[in-house]
Amino acid sequence: MNLLANGNLHFDVSTGLKRVLGRELITDDEVAIFELVKNSFDAGADTVQLYFGDDNIVIADNGSGMSYEDLTNKWLFVAYSSKRSDRPVDDFRNIASERRHYAGSKGIGRFSSDRLGEEVVIQSRPRGKAKTVHHLTVDWELFEKDAKEHFENVPVRYNEQSVFELPAELDEFKSTLKHGTSVTIQRLRRTWSRQRILELKASLAKLINPFGEETDGFGIYITAPSEEAEDERLIASHAEEVLPKDLVNGQIGNFIFATLQDKTTFIRVTINGDELCTALTDRGEVIYRIAEPNPYQYLSSAGFRCEIYYLNQSAKVTFARRVGLPSVQFGSVFLFRNGFRVYPIGEDGDDWFGFSRRKQQGYARFLGTREVIGRVDVSGSDDDFQEVSSRNQGLIETPAVVQLQKAVMDHCLKRLEKYVVPVSWVDKPDALTDDLSRLMTDPGRARVTAAVANLVDNEKVRLIEYSKRLVDLINERSSDFEKSLVSLRAIAEKTDDTEMLDRLDAAERRFDDLKKSEADARQVADKALAAAAAANRRAETAEAEIETERRRAHFLESFVNVDSATILNLHHQVTIYAVDIAQQIENFLTETADKTSIPRDTVLKTLEQMAFLNRKVMSVTKFAAKANFKLDSEKIETDLAAFIYDYIEQIARTTGSARLQIEAENAHPGMKLRFNPIDASIIVDNLISNARKARASQIKFVLTQENKSGLTIHVSDNGRGLASGTNRSRIFEMGYTTTLGSGLGLYHVRQALGEMGGSIELDESVEKGLGLVIKIAMKGRKA
Repeated sequence: MNLLANGNLHFDVSTGLKRVLGRELITDDEVAIFELVKNSFDAGADTVQLYFGDDNIVIADNGSGMSYEDLTNKWLFVAYSSKRSDRPVDDFRNIASERRHYAGSKGIGRFSSDRLGEEVVIQSRPRGKAKTVHHLTVDWELFEKDAKEHFENVPVRYNEQSVFELPAELDEFKSTLKHGTSVTIQRLRRTWSRQRILELKASLAKLINPFGEETDGFGIYITAPSEEAEDERLIASHAEEVLPKDLVNGQIGNFIFATLQDKTTFIRVTINGDELCTALTDRGEVIYRIAEPNPYQYLSSAGFRCEIYYLNQSAKVTFARRVGLPSVQFGSVFLFRNGFRVYPIGEDGDDWFGFSRRKQQGYARFLGTREVIGRVDVSGSDDDFQEVSSRNQGLIETPAVVQLQKAVMDHCLKRLEKYVVPVSWVDKPDALTDDLSRLMTDPGRARVTAAVANLVDNEKVRLIEYSKRLVDLINERSSDFEKSLVSLRAIAEKTDDTEMLDRLDAAERRFDDLKKSEADARQVADKALAAAAAANRRAETAEAEIETERRRAHFLESFVNVDSATILNLHHQVTIYAVDIAQQIENFLTETADKTSIPRDTVLKTLEQMAFLNRKVMSVTKFAAKANFKLDSEKIETDLAAFIYDYIEQIARTTGSARLQIEAENAHPGMKLRFNPIDASIIVDNLISNARKARASQIKFVLTQENKSGLTIHVSDNGRGLASGTNRSRIFEMGYTTTLGSGLGLYHVRQALGEMGGSIELDESVEKGLGLVIKIAMKGRKA
């Protein structure tokens, strides 16, 4: 009977392990270079040089470098990672780097070079007084000869030298290289074409920092001598500055997010211990900043930071122009652990955060990966955030990872969504603008105010800051005024803003006075209208008993011939507007009775409201000149394009001066909309008045349908145009003018358009005079 020997056994490792940890585990050339760049980052380098030669690649950095002991006890120790193990206080990584965490910790990144080439040469000099450059050469092909050969029996050549041996093109970097590491990969397995290097460059821009290369003080530079001539040709052939993305040589950086910050809406969420802070910015304007208790205990010390950008149509165009590909191909929300990308999170088609799955449940209510782009940052150990060993499968699920996904969904995406959907999506033209012009109207500001009020309707939320430009009292004539008061009061009470509360009380009193005055005016006007109608009926049937009665009947008969219903109704409107003006004056005098000085803004606002009402009166008189214009109520529902065209043709043109030729073209198929016809007349009249003041001899209105919905009006005149020095972004603001005018005309146009769901902006294609583009969306449509 044979007995088995008792005792301990041990693993025996063959050279086949090299292939498993190298080419078979790291299956992508880009990922292989990422691993080597990560090593430079972890070594505390602030500069990494990537050199692409005819048959070699060099990755050189100015990090901490390695001593002979580091090479033998760490680099050559398979799967050992000094980033993961407990390190002594004087370990070179602790001395070298101020970063708390590291991009890699598996101890297998060194095998990345096997993916790229057959041989790797390591040159390294540690930080300190050391003069020696340690030189290590590994021929990976020696590991391929015999799969049964023991791993440790394959020789690795070592020698010492006094200087780094780098390509001549890196001499400038070499002259400053007191310490660091250079990895040279030779006998490349695949050639690196210009297109492959450009693709790598784009990926590295996302790897290190898609928000600009200054984060972490870490810069990557590419040098490819064979591509310098093509780079120079591109620079010379472009009339405008060539984009960095099209050039191979130079620093890798991605400034698209810095560009987008002023072009679209984005949210920033950070966690600092027990507090979660949120800031939302819309096209350069901070809408709100809030703080609340942190519900994510595993993220308390993880340095959680999330920035998500909403890409409207305008931002997508900007993105594609600057980056060179559509945003959906660039990716969505990337995850960075310890400063480096976690693949494939954020890649096109990846839905690690669950945005797309949720989008399918409410396409018109939720944001998905196609509409957002951004970055999430965390730092921490492998216990909380550990990458899958294959390097392209994301993170292993842990309690911290579960909370990370929940924080991004609930406090980043949904918070952004609660602003974008009710503020921007309900206003379709807003998707085409990269500024706040759509929100500076009364309806736009009311939507922003309501969104902020809904957010802070939570006792745990502390409102730190909000936009005083957008979250403020809107004009009392706006249909959104009363709803806006409710939202503003909620915000004022949340922030204990006594000044705002006083202003709200005063505004409510004024509004109540105006409503009462308007009701009285309507009652008076209705009585006058009824009396006139009764007199009209009597005039039609009465017989000429006396001369006075005959004269009265004759007057009313002629009145009827001009369409008495229209004239009386217009008279009715004039009475209401006149009483409103009188009430505005009375309110102003009451508020300023005991004051020795009055702020200009207060006077301007009051005068603006009276001027707007006065323009309504003037418009009514123009309606009265044409009896075939019916005005049955303050709002009508009809074809807006046809109404504006008819107003220009039948009223504006006939009541204008001979010096200004007014033309109109209507190619719109028709758009039924409920609107106030006086608002439409104010828009046309103000634009014609401005053209006349600019000494134009011609103004043209072209009504068309663009993007298969809504109404677009191109307005152009051949006048003097905008004066030199005009701030083009402010011409629609109240009181802004570079002439002797009031600065109210274009402001009134924008306010009237706001009530109709429209916008106005400069038409930059008009070379002489002034060009404007008006867009009015079909109400009820969403982006």
